[in-house]
Parts: sequence; C-alpha cells; structure tokens
Amino acid sequence: MKYLLIIWACLCTLFNLQAAEYSVVPKPLSVKETGKPAFVFTPRTVVYVTPASRQIGELWIQSVSRSLPFQLQLKEVSSVKGKNGIVFDLSKKNRSSEAYTLDVSDKRIVVRSEGLAGLFYGAQTLTQLMPPEVVGKEKLEGDITVPSLQINDKPRFQWRGYMKDVSRTFYSVDVLKKYIDIMSLYKMNTLHLHLTDDQGWRVEIKKYPRLTSEKATHYPVQFGQPEGRSGFYTQEELKDLVAYAAARHVQIVPEIDVPGHCWPVLINYPELAVNDSFYPDYVMPFCETYHVWGHQFTPNTLDPSNEKVYQFLDDVFTEIAAIFPSEYIHFGGDEVRHILWEKNEHIQNFMKEKGMKNVMELQSYFVTRVSAIIAGKGKKPIGWNDILADAGNLPENAHIMSWLGSSAVKDAAKYGFPTIATPASHLYFDIRQGTPDDGLLSDLAYPYAITLSDVYGYDPAEGLTSRELDCLLGVQANMWPAVPQEVKDINLQNFPRLLGLAEIAWADGKKDFADFENRMNTQYKRLDALKVDYYRPDCHVIATWSPEKVSFIDYTTWEFDVTDKVYDNGRAMAGLFYTKGNDRLNIKSMQLLENGKVIAEDLHRGFADETRTTGKRKNYLYYLDVKNYQKDAKYTLRMEVSGYRGTDSYGNVIFSLSPYVPFQSVESDKTGRK
Repeated sequence: MKYLLIIWACLCTLFNLQAAEYSVVPKPLSVKETGKPAFVFTPRTVVYVTPASRQIGELWIQSVSRSLPFQLQLKEVSSVKGKNGIVFDLSKKNRSSEAYTLDVSDKRIVVRSEGLAGLFYGAQTLTQLMPPEVVGKEKLEGDITVPSLQINDKPRFQWRGYMKDVSRTFYSVDVLKKYIDIMSLYKMNTLHLHLTDDQGWRVEIKKYPRLTSEKATHYPVQFGQPEGRSGFYTQEELKDLVAYAAARHVQIVPEIDVPGHCWPVLINYPELAVNDSFYPDYVMPFCETYHVWGHQFTPNTLDPSNEKVYQFLDDVFTEIAAIFPSEYIHFGGDEVRHILWEKNEHIQNFMKEKGMKNVMELQSYFVTRVSAIIAGKGKKPIGWNDILADAGNLPENAHIMSWLGSSAVKDAAKYGFPTIATPASHLYFDIRQGTPDDGLLSDLAYPYAITLSDVYGYDPAEGLTSRELDCLLGVQANMWPAVPQEVKDINLQNFPRLLGLAEIAWADGKKDFADFENRMNTQYKRLDALKVDYYRPDCHVIATWSPEKVSFIDYTTWEFDVTDKVYDNGRAMAGLFYTKGNDRLNIKSMQLLENGKVIAEDLHRGFADETRTTGKRKNYLYYLDVKNYQKDAKYTLRMEVSGYRGTDSYGNVIFSLSPYVPFQSVESDKTGRK
C-alpha cells in the first residue's frame, strides 16, 4: 500500500506539472504530446518569416523581447521549408481563417495557418507555452523552454467580444491599447466601444463640433471627478487605435446610442429633441443622475418624427464609417423612455398619420430608418435586444445584441436575426463577483453576483435549435463603468472573468471548471507580469469592526497599517462597509500618514449603514492622494468614527490604491500574490 501511495503521488505530481506546462487559455481543440525533448531558446534562435508573415513574427518578438535575456533574430526568407528555429508559415492566403497548427520539437517550432489571424493566434499560444513572466518587463533567468507537442486549434465562435463603455467614464487611448493587447493574447477579436451615452459624447464629429464641447464631454468640478475621466477622442486618435487593433486582429465596433441615452446631443442641438426639457445643461456622472432626475434616465430623447434627426444621424454615421473599417455599426436603441413619446401631442399626430398603433411601432420605424442609413454606408446595423419588442416590423438586416432576459438570445434567433449573446445574468462585468461587503466597486443595482464559475459555465448555445444556432455569431462581455471607474477598479471587475469568457468564446463547448481553474494558476502569474489587477476575495479588506471598538458618545480614532497597500503614486480609496447591527457608524474624517506625518486627508462627514445602492452617494468612501511615494516608508490610515445612537455595528474597513499611471505597477509587486 505504501508503494502504491508513492506511485499515486508521483502520478499526481506529473499530472500537475503537465497541466502547468500546457496552461493555455482558451484551451486548444487538441493537444498531442510527442515525447520528444523540449525546444530550448538560445541566443542563436532565429525566427523565420516570409514577406506575408513578417508582421506576425515582428509583433510576436516585440511581445516577448523585453523579458528575454537575449535578442531573437528575425530572418525573412522566400520559403520557410526545412528551417530550424521558430517558423511562421502562412500556408495559403485564406485571410478569413482563424484556425492554426503548432508543432514543437527540440529543433523547431512551426506555427502554420491559412490566414494571418490564425497565424497570429498560433503565436499567442506559443507565448502561453513559455514561462508566464515572458510577457513582462523583468529579465528571465534559467532555461526558457517549450514542451514538444502538436496543437490543432480553431475557434468556436466568430464574435469573441468585450464592450468598454467610454461614455460614463473616459479612458485614454493607451488604456484601450493595453486592453487590446490582453484581448488578443486570449484570442478575443472584437472591441465594442460604447462611444456615446447620457454621460458624455466621446468621438469627434467634424460637422457637429458642439458634440465635443466642454458641456458634452467634461464633468463639472462640483462632482469631484478626476480630470482624466472626462474628454473625447479625435478622429486621428481613433484611426491610430483602429490600426493598432487591426494589427492584433481585433476589430473595433463603434456604438452611437440613439434615440435614448443621447443627452449630449440634446443639450447641444435642442432642435433634434422631442420636448423642451434640457435641465441640467451639461453631462454628469451616472450616479448623480438619480439625485437630479430621480432615476438614471433623461427627460428627453431624439424626436423620431423629425427629418432633421435622420439627416443628423446620416452625417454622424458617415464620419463614423470613415473612421472604423469594421463591417458593423451599433446604434443602441435601448431603454428608450417611450412615455415621453406617448405624452407628446405632435408625436401622437405623427403616429396617426403613419397608421401606427403604439410606440413600439414608432420605435421600429426609427430603427428601420437608422438601419437603412447604416446599410447605406456599407455596414451592418446592430441594436440592443430592446428593439425586439416589435420584431415583426424590424428590418431584415438588423443584428441583435441580446442582453435583457434569459431568453434574449433565443428570442432574436427564432426570428432569424444574427445575434450576439451578452446576457446581464452572466456577462455584465460591472456586477460584483463576491459579497457586496468586500469593498470592490460594482453595480449594486443587480442583487446577484457573477462568479468566474458562472461565466465559465455559461453556454450561449443552450436551448437553441440548429437553425437558431446558425444565427448565433458569438458572445461578448460588457463593462459599464458607472460605479467602478478607476482602471484598477475595472480590472478587478474584468479579471479573471474575461479569461472565462475567452474560453467559452473559443473552445469547443466541453466544460471542465476544475481543469480551467488549474490552468488559471499560471494565468494569474501572467496577469501579474502584465501588471493587471484581478479579483481576489476580500482583497480590499484591511480590518473589521465590531461593537467593542465603537463609542457612541465621542469620536474614536482608529488607525490601521496600510504599508503593504501603498505601492505607487496614486489615488487611494478608503471606506467603511457596514455588514450588520442596529446602529450605523458615523465618520468624521480620514487621513493617510507617511512615517507618522499626514500627507493626505478627506474631511467630509459620512456614515456607514445598510443602504448601499448604485444611486446613493458614496459618502462612506474617502479619497486620499499619494503624490510622492516612498518605497521604505510606513503608511497608516487614520479615521475618526462614532456609533449613531449605539454601538451595535459590524463591518469591514477597506483600502485600495489606484496608481495614477495604469498598468505600470500592481499591489502584488510589493506583497507577492496572496
């Protein structure tokens, strides 16, 4: 028995080593071990390319060169046949092919595909077979090897997407490029940019310059938003971004959200509005809308009966089509406040003239007009699945992005509309991953959590007939940064869930979450090397409080050592997340100390209680700037608190620092991965 246990332990160890060696996400279709010695990188290793595959080879070398202890040589040849080294072989010119093979022996690594996209994806698999730190900046030590094997791989879905809302929070081109790098590493191929919403218009339209005026793109100072959260992209910046993405085989799909969610249009071009409500005459952060309008929705929309609206949209989409070569343009169409149309006399008269029985028919009229405009630019129109309410009157060329309701994908597919699955139940990454008390910023309008297991377990094809399955283009995750706004905060929401999405979008549909979790152990190291923060339970919690720590007569001073949580210049968020008890906790102030000296303070008065919704002002959160970080200093969080009417209060003390410059440092640089 003793010897059997030893043998079993050895087999388990071997299995785990092999799993770590082949820790590729998404999982390839087939992997065959050859039993040959591994390929070893040396200073003499040559990367062979043909003129057709040169760009792939150059990009791959660029992605790993910062960490290699020597420079790889690139050599262009007319034929790669028989070459020893690393070979990128474009076997045919089938540009649409995303399939590839990867053959590794001790003498050569051959990445082969009929298409440039497939060749690029094979290169990403090669990167993942190397040590995870190869994508970082630190020089690797020791032998760098790739195991001998044969991989045959292709994607399950053609649309493998991620949506970033840059209206509610603006992000720089550099941040978007970093996301493109990460997406392409995991074989995702579509970045959907939500460029316009009630919180800001983010794309330059030269014919309508007021769309990018101060009041349409910048939050007023009274809302306390950092300057970097406002702004817009010039057309030249977006063209540069499109080229960067195209080189990495990522298409960028632009969205201009109409006829609702377009406050920046209405306050700048009021002649396009359905009514005379224009207060306030500026854009504001999403959470503030609840305090102005009582909910998140504006008191106005575009006027679907006004021909000037369609001329405006024709002009806008003309410029959008010239910026983005993608075959798709998204026009939104979601969450339109039809009550504003129902109460409007001239809209009702227009509906009677057109023989429309209800406002959903009017919405379909609008969608048909907009779809024709987009099709006239040589593009395919996409709308959110809200437009399906009058599916019988929708234009045949409509594409549906299905987010609302468990049957949204099937509802679109049964009518024959091409559809992308992006259900809020599984793929809205602004929704929390764990407890609402862990200090991570998430959209608490949704009462549930979406775990990594939930994402991985989602199958967009479930319940579809073969005919309906033909309509399913693929899957997409969405990030709405209304509550999580800092890059670190959205990274904590996106990762590791984005890797779960990548796997269900690419892999063949067979699920083994235990195997995926095992492969993720290596991916976490890769994310560390990329300087990407990712979710860990309670990663913001630095302490807890309970009644014995609370006084309700006088304010008590609490201090906590946050040295391990301060690792760069940045904006620190501290707060108190109440979890239970009869009494709330009053907060007088918070300070951050460096070696005993106050370097930042936030003196507003707040309180921690059970109410923590998306629409509530977060006065239990405090912001403290670290402007001159000292590596060897001791950092202390100090606060003054008291119980309100009593001491029966429990909760979590949270602290998180978001570096001013994203993707340059992560918390694990200082503490290691815990």
